[in-house]
Amino acid sequence: MAQNKHTTAVIFNTLRDRICLLDYPPGTVLREAALAKEFGISRTPIRAVLQRLEHGALVAVRDGVGTIVTDLDSTELKDIYEMRQKMAELIGVLSPREITYADEQAAIDLLGRAKRLVKDYSASEYWQINHAQHALIADLIGNAVLRETWDQLYYRSARFWYREASHAPEGVAGDLVAELSEVVRALHKRDAVAVGYTQRNFIAYGFAKLQAALSPDQPIS
Repeated sequence: MAQNKHTTAVIFNTLRDRICLLDYPPGTVLREAALAKEFGISRTPIRAVLQRLEHGALVAVRDGVGTIVTDLDSTELKDIYEMRQKMAELIGVLSPREITYADEQAAIDLLGRAKRLVKDYSASEYWQINHAQHALIADLIGNAVLRETWDQLYYRSARFWYREASHAPEGVAGDLVAELSEVVRALHKRDAVAVGYTQRNFIAYGFAKLQAALSPDQPIS
């Protein structure tokens, strides 16, 4: 049983990453039989993984078609970013766990990787650094409901951001350095409230850039 749970967790993370990195663009049909063959398991655990992805709104079941990768319209995207900004303010309020030296060192390591990314950009490395930073901050959240929702909304919005990031890699790498620099400072002070407000500010900044990129003349409303 434990092995099955581990296997489905790995497959879930793999498929989620493929969706967020647009290896599976919106409209892609995910077929149980093909995925079962790829991962060398039965269709039952694949079905469980697809149900988890559906719960996170990354895929949807369409009659006569199957399980397809979803997309967001501009209104949904705006709503998600607004919610993420408000939720970020709660990170340091709703029972955050104690920040440790290990947390600070993990952020310092990510900052070093981000600085190297400015000179040698890799879309995969950019994703991995963002993913690790998200996991680090999510782990500080003590409220289970907040943490689960924070996680889901991050991945729901990720596809838009990574699609636009590919058009201006140097700029987004520099923004990542700036964000992680602020996160390191907040962690050094062991200030979970500051971590949350740092996230709020950079989520707002990122949405403003995304809004302009998606519709320069007609901002998302």
